[in-house]
This record gives sequence, C-alpha cells and structure tokens, in this order.
Amino acid sequence: MKKLGVFLVATILFASCQKKNVIELTANNFPDNTEVEILSVEIGQDVPVAVAKGTIVGGKVSIEHKFTELDEAFLHIKGGETGDLNAFFLAEPGTITISVDKNTPEKTVVGGTENNDKLQKFQDEINPFAEKIMAFSDEKGMQMMMLAQTGKTDSEEFKKLESEYQALLVGPKGILEKYAKENEGKAFGLFLLNQMIPSGEKSPEEYKADFDKYSKELKDSKIGKKVAERLGLALGEVGEPAEGEASGLAVGGKLPEFKGLTPDGKELTLSAFLQGKKLVLVDVWASWCGPCRQENPNLVKAYEAFHAKGFDIIGYSLDKDDAAWKKAIQVDKLTWAQVSNLKQWEDPIVAAYGIEGIPANYLVDGNGTIIEMNLRGEDLSKKIEELLAK
Repeated sequence: MKKLGVFLVATILFASCQKKNVIELTANNFPDNTEVEILSVEIGQDVPVAVAKGTIVGGKVSIEHKFTELDEAFLHIKGGETGDLNAFFLAEPGTITISVDKNTPEKTVVGGTENNDKLQKFQDEINPFAEKIMAFSDEKGMQMMMLAQTGKTDSEEFKKLESEYQALLVGPKGILEKYAKENEGKAFGLFLLNQMIPSGEKSPEEYKADFDKYSKELKDSKIGKKVAERLGLALGEVGEPAEGEASGLAVGGKLPEFKGLTPDGKELTLSAFLQGKKLVLVDVWASWCGPCRQENPNLVKAYEAFHAKGFDIIGYSLDKDDAAWKKAIQVDKLTWAQVSNLKQWEDPIVAAYGIEGIPANYLVDGNGTIIEMNLRGEDLSKKIEELLAK
C-alpha cells in the first residue's frame, strides 16, 4: 500500500509539471454565459474559423487549445447588442493568458508564453507612437487632404505637415527594426517579417533574403508558409496555391462576406449589397487615416464618372468614434453606401481580409469575385473604364 501511495504521488506530480495547452481568459465586465471563440486562419482557408470555444463565468474562462506551432490567432467575444470584441494573440503551445475589459478593449494584455510575452512587450513600446500618429491624423489629416486635393503638395504648409508626419513614423520604425534584429532566426522574428513585407521598406528580394536565413522547421510552420506566400505575391511568383498552402485573398478568388451597420443603424452585408450590381469597389478606410482621406477625392471622381454606367462603391470604416465617422462621410462627400462596426483594428474584417494597413480596396464583380486589389488614383479610374467597356 505504501509503494502504491508513492507511485500515485509521483504520477500526480509528473502530470502537474506537464505543459498545459490552455488559454486562460480574464474578461472583466462581461456577463456570465457570454460565448468566447478562438479563431485561426487555417492553411488553405481564406477566413478565420473557430478552433476552440468556451463560456465566461465569473469573469473567467479556461479553454483548451491544440496549437502546436506559432501562428496568428484571434480571441472573439460575442457582445450581443453592444457589439463583438476581437483581440489578436499568437497561437503556440503552452498556457496563453489574455486579460480584457469590455469597457477598455484597447488595453487588452496577452502573455503566458514566450512569444505572447514578446508580443505584449512589443505592443507596449509601439502603442504610444501609434496613438500619436492617430492623434495627428485626427487633428491634421483633413488639412493635408485638402491641400493635396487642391494641388498644393509643393506648398510650405503641406511640406511642414508631411515632415511632421514622417517624424512620427521614426519611433515605431526603430522599435520594429530593434525587435526584428533581436529575434532573427526565431519564431517571433518570422512573425514580424510577415508584418513588415507589406510596408515596402525593403525590396521583395531583400525580404526573401531575410526569410532564407530561417531554419527549414520554421519555414515549414504555418507562419512560415504564410510568409512564403506573401513573398511570392510580392515577387509575382504566386499562381495557384499548392496543396496544403494558404490561398489568401487574390485576384480570381471570392471576397469573404462581411456585415456592418450603416450610419442610420441598419445592418448591411456584402452579399446583399452586391445583388444586381455589375462592378463594385469595397473600400476599407477610416476618418483618422490620413492616406485614406487623401484618396477619397479620387473615389468621388470615379464614382461620379462611372456610377451611371454600372459602377458602385461600399465603404467599410475602421473607425471607433461614430461622430467622427459620420462627419468624414459628410465632409469628404462620400455619397455611396457606408458601413462600420466602430471597432477600429478589432473589427472582424481585419482578420478575415488579412488587412495590414489602410486604405485597402477590392474591385469585385456582382458575384464577389476579386478583379483587382488596392488600385489608387488614375489607375482605379482606368481599370473601371476598361471593365465597363467590355
């Protein structure tokens, strides 16, 4: 009996020392029985799918997960009438901790595992700069847009604003470069590389050289395959995706469904808007986004020129402030359909479309098939004219 007791104690101690694959969520100000989902974009899929679920009780929930390698994931909390909440974290083995408050979702904290600790530290350093950039866009973005719209980009006033804006970018760029250097050859460095490729700070060939430094194991991981695909797109090498590789949003593919509320509070989905349409531009923007506001006059021009011939636009805003969103629509004279969930970067479309920055747009036919992506200025008008002439 004594030997059996020792064996049981040893077994219990061994089991307690094993790494638990769970997500420990602390969710303040959410009612009991609120549903929680863990979303992941699986290889070969275009949109996030639920890979684990749980229910909040007493402000907490523990959800077992099956993540075996580094990947991007999202926590999705169903908010009912007040709206859903999404939080980004890194999927990996171990106990992942996430703390979120319904009243201050922007202060979500992730940790518990090596790469989520790194992610939180990175976000803590870069967020103050991001807030300054957003404040600049709110305060002076419209002024820059109006100067650009009236052809005054050579004026001293515009140059001063542009210089001020570029100065704000120095800080976050330096932080990103620091973390990338510290994590060369590591999983977190691969994650950062995936974020950096769309910025265009380096050539696709230079990013490929950076990717080639990683081990075969990391290259063959989920995040590695996503980097390889993104590099392929940048290098113009991606055609049909190979079996087992992610397809992502690409010309010829189907634009994922979305839903949002119009300025008057009515729900509108992409599929409903596309009914009976010939050619539609889905424009993802925000009132606080300076480049978005600068591009709006080009959209107005295209809409006025081609709407009667079968072209339409639906704007999807990543705003958070309802009044600022509606004011921007009025000031910029955006007379086409508009929707928003007022969740900024926590909006579901960010994950579903893989959006890294805005403005982002998708030119689709009436079936939602992607014809072109991220067309700007005259290139957009030329493409619309070409397609409507067929």
